[in-house]
Amino acid sequence: MVEPYSASRCHWGKSNMKVEAESYLKSGSNEVRILEYKVGGASFGINILKVNKIVSRLNMQITTPDSHPAVNGIFEDRGRVIPIIDLAGFLNLPADSSNRSSKIIITEFFELSNGFLVERVDWIHHFKWEDVIDAQGILGNLDHRYILGLVKPTEDHIILLLDYESIILELCPTLQRSEMSKAAKSDFSGEGYRILIAEDSPSVRAMLATELNEIGFKTIEVADGVEALNTLKLDPQGYAMVISDVEMPRMDGLALTVAIRDGEAKCDRDLPVIVYSSIGDMGMKKRAEFLRANAHVTKLNVDELLIRVRELVESQGIYEHQSIAATATTEDGRLNKLEPVAD
Repeated sequence: MVEPYSASRCHWGKSNMKVEAESYLKSGSNEVRILEYKVGGASFGINILKVNKIVSRLNMQITTPDSHPAVNGIFEDRGRVIPIIDLAGFLNLPADSSNRSSKIIITEFFELSNGFLVERVDWIHHFKWEDVIDAQGILGNLDHRYILGLVKPTEDHIILLLDYESIILELCPTLQRSEMSKAAKSDFSGEGYRILIAEDSPSVRAMLATELNEIGFKTIEVADGVEALNTLKLDPQGYAMVISDVEMPRMDGLALTVAIRDGEAKCDRDLPVIVYSSIGDMGMKKRAEFLRANAHVTKLNVDELLIRVRELVESQGIYEHQSIAATATTEDGRLNKLEPVAD
């Protein structure tokens, strides 16, 4: 089912967007609503949970020298200074300079606000995450660094889903470095224990693995909830916890949390789950709590993430009392089941 984007929605306020978002954010429903927009003649989409509002192209904006070529400048909105990112320029797509109906999609994730300049906004599409096709499966070895997935509202229409997190990290590389440098590792060690990471963004997945590996954890990384659940079924007792993104093809992190709590992973204990999402609003935090995730951490808050990891490991009584684990590997390099051994 699709909804036409009407002119009356051109100036969606935050409260209207919140109502639209919460209308489908149900308990593990695995639903997603995609706002479709056009750039360079192609159709792209963004989860409406990331969208704060949509405004017409601004005449009053400040040019910023020495910024990335794709950053058109900045403008102020209710006390916030918001960069304007020209998606056509960033993606090396042809821009329609004569287009006077262009829009700016104001987004909120990573606890940051950014404006994406697009040619027009068209529709809101309703999908299940299982309808989202992994880009790797379609594009294969083609260069698709910023494309995570795609959806097909009809057989002859394709919408590309971008890795907005990687785009922001590339535009602002100091953001990731500064957060990683603040991470408080102290004397905490995860030596001998595994963490399963479910995250579809390669850049965020790599950052998580690096941080956890540095404090001794072994990590297994997967790109969606289905792969995470299948991995857990192969070794139900082999993981200290799961860290999961929310937005992922096939199965999102909320549906994965429900599956784990319903016993589909076949764990014989209450496996800790941390929801690690770029969507950091109170609604997402409450939803994660309602679904019995152990914590919700906004992406890039690495310091807070490591604190939550430490708390959960220690609360299970495995850090102080069971500090050694078997780490034999199979022929394909995967770790065998980790059996904690008492001191």
